[in-house]
Amino acid sequence: MAEILLINPNTGSWDLMSLRLPESLLAVASVPVARGYSVRLIDERVTQSFEADIQAAVGPETVLVGLTAITGEQIRHALRATRLVKRLYPHLPVCWGGVHATLMPEQTAEHPLIDYVVVGDGEFVFCELFERLRDKRPIDDLRGLVYRQPGSEVRSNAGQLEVTALGPKSYSFVRKNGAVDILNDLDSLPPIPYQLIDLTRYNVFYTKEKMLQTTLNTSRGCPFRCKFCSDPVINLGRWRGYSAQKVIEKVRVLHEEHGVGLIYFMDDYFPGSKKRFLEILEGLARFERRLKWTAMGIRADILSKMSEDELDLLWRSGCHSLEIGIETGNPRVLALVNKGETIEEMRIANQRLARLDIKLKYTIIVGFPGETEAEMTDTLNFAAELERTNPNAFCLAFPFMPIIGTPFYDQALAAGFKTPASLEEWAEMDFIEWRRHYASWSSAKSIRRIEAIAFTSYFHNANVREKFAESPLLRLAFAVYHPVAKWRFDHHYYDFFVEAALQKMLLALRKRLAGLKALLTPGRPQGI
Repeated sequence: MAEILLINPNTGSWDLMSLRLPESLLAVASVPVARGYSVRLIDERVTQSFEADIQAAVGPETVLVGLTAITGEQIRHALRATRLVKRLYPHLPVCWGGVHATLMPEQTAEHPLIDYVVVGDGEFVFCELFERLRDKRPIDDLRGLVYRQPGSEVRSNAGQLEVTALGPKSYSFVRKNGAVDILNDLDSLPPIPYQLIDLTRYNVFYTKEKMLQTTLNTSRGCPFRCKFCSDPVINLGRWRGYSAQKVIEKVRVLHEEHGVGLIYFMDDYFPGSKKRFLEILEGLARFERRLKWTAMGIRADILSKMSEDELDLLWRSGCHSLEIGIETGNPRVLALVNKGETIEEMRIANQRLARLDIKLKYTIIVGFPGETEAEMTDTLNFAAELERTNPNAFCLAFPFMPIIGTPFYDQALAAGFKTPASLEEWAEMDFIEWRRHYASWSSAKSIRRIEAIAFTSYFHNANVREKFAESPLLRLAFAVYHPVAKWRFDHHYYDFFVEAALQKMLLALRKRLAGLKALLTPGRPQGI
């Protein structure tokens, strides 16, 4: 039994594709573990005995329960998990953190099931909250904490975030009447307590080689100011990274002590400075491709400016694949979203990387406020061009979703969107179908087209198959549906989209199979 219980709820439909480490909760656990406190981490995604695991973790010494959730479907699962904890242990306080809680702290704290909300970097604040509750000391001056006491209104020490446009490409971020932790020296943080989880239960990609895979964050924040992205709001516009030496040491531990063969760097912006990026590549190259890696946060303009020798170093470092957000193929929309790079830089990067055996996942966004059908078609044409030019490239489409605090959020409100009034309503804000639940600027026909583009993109290119790491069912669906999806994508034909029923059927079937598995599989507690 533990003094602190951390719960990672189901994510939802994303769990169909891959299971990534609960990085944020492992980070939160690092400080209390380093101070000698007992911590249990239960990941609902990998256990068949969720309630029994909670009961095995909670005892007289348990002081605090922490949960995390991103905006959308995971909120529903987090609320269900919170409700379960409160039913079993009504006296036990529950604290939420993570992306959604940071974006909407007061509304989150208003929920009757939630006692505390931590805003911003949570390592030290959460641990201090635990210590004060354990010692029965006041918490009213704890920075970054939003809370509700019985019979009182919500109180906030996080202040109100004000985002001010300083020009067409620059924004300032100021918290008034409060403060949150934004940690700058990441090298000083304690090591990640991997002993709290079973690394073998997680999988990032589907590969023919049976290798242990994991995720790793080497930085926080992003220095760029894309108008649709929540990152500048969450991190107050700052980028902070581990030193290159610290990154390589973390990689060494995962590879040599835990047997990891592939690492997915999940940074919002992986490189940092060019000096840091090249130092990391040189350190990774010393593993002589026995270790492979991929990165989520990397930009085409950076890659387009690398020399041939530096690109060769990229391959020698063990680079397996890169994920690059291009967002749009239309120049007007690219300037509108403040991407800070050009379509030509994207084209050059794609062409130069074509000679290397490195998979390139490009992400595009469709349905921006004010985006025309013709501009959306420009994006699809550009995506097709990138795939023709580089046989290792594939493009995935995501519908635009308004994120609270971003410059585009105000535009979405002006165009007809209304802010969800509760956590339960925010749970309906998933990327694919949010327009079906909330008013927007999109017509019914446009909504159907946007959803069809997004769904089809996951099946149209053979390179996408490796993204379905967790689901044999989806790999089978891919084999069957791929020819149809490819034809639709190639011809931009999204009318009569009967496949939407297939999507719902797959999700329903997965839930039934998971329920059957839970009944037939003897449970075992997760976490140590």
